[in-house]
Amino acid sequence: MTRKIVLIAVVLGIILIAGIQIFLAYGLTDSMRKLVLPALKTRYQADVSVNRVSVNLLGGSLNVHGIKVANPPGFEVPDMLSIGRCGLKVGLPALFKAGSADIQRAVVKDVVLTVIRNKEGALSLEPMLNAMQGQKSAGPATAEPGPSAGPQESGAKKRDLPNIIVKRMDVNSTFNYLDWQIGQPFKLGFEMNLELSNIANYGFDDSLSGVITLRGNVLENDKKTAFDLNGRISPITDPLLVSFDLDGSMQTMSLKTFKGLIENIGLQDGNVSGTLTLVCRKGQFDGDKSVFRLKFSDVVLTPEKAEKMRGIPLPQSFNVLVPVRGSLANPQINVTEAFLKTLTSEDMVNSIIKGLVDQRKPKDDDALKEGQKAAEARDPSKKLSDVKGIFGDLLGGKDK
Repeated sequence: MTRKIVLIAVVLGIILIAGIQIFLAYGLTDSMRKLVLPALKTRYQADVSVNRVSVNLLGGSLNVHGIKVANPPGFEVPDMLSIGRCGLKVGLPALFKAGSADIQRAVVKDVVLTVIRNKEGALSLEPMLNAMQGQKSAGPATAEPGPSAGPQESGAKKRDLPNIIVKRMDVNSTFNYLDWQIGQPFKLGFEMNLELSNIANYGFDDSLSGVITLRGNVLENDKKTAFDLNGRISPITDPLLVSFDLDGSMQTMSLKTFKGLIENIGLQDGNVSGTLTLVCRKGQFDGDKSVFRLKFSDVVLTPEKAEKMRGIPLPQSFNVLVPVRGSLANPQINVTEAFLKTLTSEDMVNSIIKGLVDQRKPKDDDALKEGQKAAEARDPSKKLSDVKGIFGDLLGGKDK
């Protein structure tokens, strides 16, 4: 009799779990489409769609398949963001933990993000970023205080989401940038594998407790140029006010990859490599510490700019420091200004003048001595001023 009761209880338990599993599999998808997605569209000006949601109750996992975020009207590419699968592995103990969620692993696969600047200069991300800024300015809706599972920053705003920490996250993604104001259009692509650990949405903004490791390639037709990025990040209590320290490097690649951009500063060909340091605190880049260190080599000027150079040769290689300023929502990176500043620096001009003298060195000893005397007689400040004027004309003062 006891065995029958146990057997019946087990059968009923299996039926109950299967029923809940089926309800979650179909009910969650329907609920997300009817309730969650319209709320996201209203709040963040984002038209989001989802193919389906799958749940493994016993395994403590959730998967969302076929996520798409449409571009605003006026942009050629229909989707701003598409995600093949977003999966969370929570584990059974975490399902019964009140007030917080410890996610053991998150996997985001087949991500394609396309950012576009149209011919009018509008950025496809702007409506969503403006909506996020507006939500932050308006402040959170009034809510009853709830339990907290972790330390909160003093005076932190109330949040709709529970406290969440992701122990490990793997993201496989492709990023495409199209700019119709540079070329027809200017295109740049990246493929990236991102690993994150201990990423939370609660805690102190000045505690860089999360770890970021990024490996990727710049896509250049049938070629790939590797780059990497490593660092630490604070809890993401507000995506626009996050803090992080990052360091990275990029292997040598052809300047032709940036055709359109380089033509604006009078370059036709060459190579570039570099390193990167980014220091951001509460959504603001530290302009004194955040910098691209670019090394240019074998640079070839456009015919028009070469003519304006009056036969002055560029060094075979030279370094350009490009500061990063502004905010996460509106970073300020002025490559042209940094390029001009480098080329018109006294050290660079002296190097160019030396190369010019070597290039035009007379074969006759007497002529050589006469040329040296003439060079010594020239006012160094005048030499610097003359060459600066040529480079100012070369770059045309454009701001890109």
